Amino acid sequence: CRNYYLPYIEQHTSLKFGRNCRVMEVGCGFGGILSIFAAKGATVTGIDIHKPSIETAKTLFAERGLKGTFICSDIFDYSDTQPYDLIILHDALEHIPEKERLMLHLKSFLKADGLLYLGFPAWQMPFGGHQQICRSKLCSHLPFIHLLPNPLYRLLLKTCNEEKGTMNELMSIKECRTSIELFERLIHQCGFSVTDQKLWFINPHYKQKFHLTPRLLPHWVWKMKYIRNFFTTSCWYILTISHK
Repeated sequence: CRNYYLPYIEQHTSLKFGRNCRVMEVGCGFGGILSIFAAKGATVTGIDIHKPSIETAKTLFAERGLKGTFICSDIFDYSDTQPYDLIILHDALEHIPEKERLMLHLKSFLKADGLLYLGFPAWQMPFGGHQQICRSKLCSHLPFIHLLPNPLYRLLLKTCNEEKGTMNELMSIKECRTSIELFERLIHQCGFSVTDQKLWFINPHYKQKFHLTPRLLPHWVWKMKYIRNFFTTSCWYILTISHK
């Protein structure tokens, strides 16, 4: 976050992340991203449906002497009377089936000149199905298996003795799949404008995980609709509310 997300967002806003700046992250997990904004002085709120993650985030903030509000809730059950300057949704969109409803719900929390930052893996990329969570080394290291027809995908997971919970999660992600084209249609349907976009060939996450140097997708591939999904490990967008 410090080296990539924060500088990227700062490039496209005059916001100063001080006390008067309100930042919300949906699917905040352990609060790692929000901790960077909190350290700069922003007022941060994290929402996550997974209670252990929320408890870990509270512990992390306490250990670092940071202030933040963390709420265990479905985002559709959350409400707030005070609008936000920045909303972050990173690696969460692909888990949510009601994407149009989500985008409109997030829009209701944004200030008129606020920013919405989203990051998600293109569905057709080698590990777009999150099969890396599999216990089986075969399944966790096989690219593109999430593109198999549902019966074959289930059979493979079952043959590799994956737990029922893991199988259900992977099939849910398959149902919620998000391609670049689907997302860009949503942007316009929900009344947003694209301030900036980045398509990563080597996801910045991979620097920490695999010691790989982050690299953007070449622009000539970037422009190839549908084909680009197979090579984009992470899609980043900064959106603003369209006032047309």
